[in-house]
Amino acid sequence: MKFTKLHYIGDKMSGLTRSVAYPWALTGIFGAVHLVITLIPFNFSVTGGGEISFGLISAPILGFLLGPFFGVIAVLIGSVIAILFNSTIAVIGPFTVIATAAGAFAAGAIRTKIRIGIPILYLVAMIAFLISPIGLIIPYFLLFHFIIFLLSLTFFVPGVSKRLIEPLLLERSFNRLSRLVSFFLLSIVAVTLDNVIGSALGAYYFIAAFAMTPDALAALFALGISVIPIERLLGSVVIAIILAALAEVLVRANFGLPLSRIGNFELLDLSEDEI
Repeated sequence: MKFTKLHYIGDKMSGLTRSVAYPWALTGIFGAVHLVITLIPFNFSVTGGGEISFGLISAPILGFLLGPFFGVIAVLIGSVIAILFNSTIAVIGPFTVIATAAGAFAAGAIRTKIRIGIPILYLVAMIAFLISPIGLIIPYFLLFHFIIFLLSLTFFVPGVSKRLIEPLLLERSFNRLSRLVSFFLLSIVAVTLDNVIGSALGAYYFIAAFAMTPDALAALFALGISVIPIERLLGSVVIAIILAALAEVLVRANFGLPLSRIGNFELLDLSEDEI
């Protein structure tokens, strides 16, 4: 009788993970988590009075756990509410949430069929920056972003991509070092996409909102050239360690995470042939 009862409960919980209500419930819960984490300031202040928030770290984690659809929605909800509480984290005004959501999208999309959108977003953002009023003044600002863009292409190289993506599927036991490397690459690609999109938007926003001259804005961006790589690498290490720890739990428990194959919002994981 005890076995039957436990078996029934297990089936009931498995049914819950297949319910359309389940991912939406998680979206609300993780959106609240992202809200709280976003209100914690990161170590590096931004010239002009703004500051980087720990949303830099939580957004990719939510993207990986909830996928490129629900993860983005959760991050948007948490980020918008956080900005209402603390406007200083809105470095590029209302467009800040777009950059943060891009990080969540990248982390969630790498293990799905829509991962091709990641390098496309990189290219669009870099081109938008180069044709902006400051693009020709400080094109070398994109050097770090371009390096990470090239790094993102490793997820498409035959043979290499399989070794990088398989540990992210959490379906089998993998060497911990291999999994940590995969998580680090996922993290650096995600947080740098966040930054390059934010930088492209900022190249237009600061001139339109504050009437800054292109030369003055370029000088402001130049201050970030040495800070951005340190900030993004540090954030990526923290994210990779957190995700690796979560993976140890997720591969042993049926929590319905990371999300995939849910109702009408299906974003299928890559099969072995597609990796």
